[in-house]
Amino acid sequence: MKPLFALMFGMIAHITVAQSESILKAKIDSIATAKIQEYQLVGLSVGVVKDNEVFFTKGYGTRQLGTDKPVTESSIFHAASVSKLFTALAVMELMDEKGFSLDTPVTDIVPNLNFSDNKVAQISVEQILNHTSGLPDVYNYDWKSNHQEENSLRNYFNEKKLKTRNAPGTNYAYSNLAYDLLGLVVEELSGQSFEDYVKQNLLTPAGMKHSDFRHFLIPEGLRTRPHTMSRVSGKISERTIYPYNREHAPSSTLNASAQELSLWMSHFLRQLDGNSLHQQMLENSTEASEYIGLGFHLNSIHGFKAVGHFGGDQGFRSALFMIPEKQTGIVVLGNVDYKDDFRQELILAISKVILEAEK
Repeated sequence: MKPLFALMFGMIAHITVAQSESILKAKIDSIATAKIQEYQLVGLSVGVVKDNEVFFTKGYGTRQLGTDKPVTESSIFHAASVSKLFTALAVMELMDEKGFSLDTPVTDIVPNLNFSDNKVAQISVEQILNHTSGLPDVYNYDWKSNHQEENSLRNYFNEKKLKTRNAPGTNYAYSNLAYDLLGLVVEELSGQSFEDYVKQNLLTPAGMKHSDFRHFLIPEGLRTRPHTMSRVSGKISERTIYPYNREHAPSSTLNASAQELSLWMSHFLRQLDGNSLHQQMLENSTEASEYIGLGFHLNSIHGFKAVGHFGGDQGFRSALFMIPEKQTGIVVLGNVDYKDDFRQELILAISKVILEAEK
């Protein structure tokens, strides 16, 4: 039998840990509550991973202005360019599985790609992943067309003649068009639609049951609506058009909740040790920019290396960043497209209290 003294000490230690976690969650909740009020956000959802486990998830505000539909940790938002993390991961895993190197020209994988510039044939998969392909960005997403057909992505590129703006590998230039092209890489290597492959191989294994790149498959009771603010009057209103178009799925259309993105961060961080493929994605991959890995943006949070991505489209803003060294991750989702700073301010404030609690 353990001495009574030892048993009492164990009980006190357990209570202390529980109390400290409760205090930390209250601090995170207070930070998020203050920010939604400060910036007049319609809806906000926050997820936090600590010690590689989901630690905190909560929703604030409403899913739709003028209604009593509350945002919860399960409410699903358009995650915009956070989508690129999943597209990059799918490409990396398939390239490795099929025995392709990252310097393989994309035209070797995607046959019959239309281009009017021979430099397109020089673009490697790695250059697309780190935004040095030389391809331009997308300037008209045509969200109102709301294409849902399975061949939307392929038709989009069949109707285009690709042309570079810079020689491949020479400059960092962010390109959603290039990331949409990676969707065709996934389809060619997997023999599945882009969305089916990612759902089966990335989302479901991480526990992302309701999240999907196809907005039309999201349950109605979990959907949030997009909102904007007039620059003249300051009035907040709901946008009539939801940002979804199937041809832009690889770059932009992941629909996910803070809860399920937290599950994915936990899954990713736990897999990171010993996974050279994942580690490679988090290292600088081009001399053209010190802030880009392979799909992941590289940054610093309170002196620690942080990896992840920001996202923004009409009516939505998002951010997901992890600090692998501290086994920590934070995701922020808002159904607004104004006062963007709430994302980094939340991430910096929440990470600060987590790091201070560890001390």
